[in-house]
Amino acid sequence: MTAQPYEDFNPESQRANVLAANLPCPKKLSAAKTVSNVHDRPLAARLKTTLRHGWYGPKRKPGRNNALRSRYLGADMIVNLDDEIGYEIALNRFKWRELNLMLEACKRFSPEVFVDIGANLGVYSCVLGRHKAVPRIVAFEPERANFARLAANVKLNRLDGVVELHEVALGAKSGSIALSPASPSNRGTSRIAGAADENAYDVPVIPFDDVLRIDGRRIAAKIDVEGSELEVLMGGAQFFTRNAGYAQISGHGNQVAGVIAELMAAFGWHVVERVGHDMRFEKA
Repeated sequence: MTAQPYEDFNPESQRANVLAANLPCPKKLSAAKTVSNVHDRPLAARLKTTLRHGWYGPKRKPGRNNALRSRYLGADMIVNLDDEIGYEIALNRFKWRELNLMLEACKRFSPEVFVDIGANLGVYSCVLGRHKAVPRIVAFEPERANFARLAANVKLNRLDGVVELHEVALGAKSGSIALSPASPSNRGTSRIAGAADENAYDVPVIPFDDVLRIDGRRIAAKIDVEGSELEVLMGGAQFFTRNAGYAQISGHGNQVAGVIAELMAAFGWHVVERVGHDMRFEKA
């Protein structure tokens, strides 16, 4: 199936709003109910969070001596307790449901490669790698500090031969962007910079189709890039059109979620469910 031009997918269109309003959630999809209910956090996991919260205390203010090594879903992670993402990992609850759904999908689809776009500290890459859920992982993270943490966590888990790292942003076409670094209190907030941002720096942008060219394969993917998901998808049109499997994509806002659903449908994928910002797609 050939993807439609980017200009045809207008987030302000009435069609996008209708699509967003009708995106399936666990209560609407019988097929999704089983998947969703299985992954409610069990009592043991919630007790572990309670114990860790009592040990670590509340999320810390930025400062020294906030880094520690924490084990989460089988992976060892170096995290900071003053960072929202790191703190949630330390408490044993960061994206718990989503990570378990990804592991389950890897069992069902047996993907040849997992693509981690917006890898941040590398929790998805490290968890899937430690579980040997997929033989090859390709991770992308353009923010300098996050990339350093990603590389450190990959090395800590001895996944150097499994995880391929790219310190670039993905977009619809090649070029560069000015990136505002993430706040130390939330390492997931890096974004395209405004004109007045003195802390911004340029990062290279490449289309995903220029990095990974495979056809007729089973794949798994996670895309969470703080609102630039559409640009990533347009740069990866051939990848998603020519391959099948499971994908988790963040869609911030109903209109953008509707456009993402339409775009993925053009690539031959269907929505399984949407919970919060996260949308899950499958293609047989």
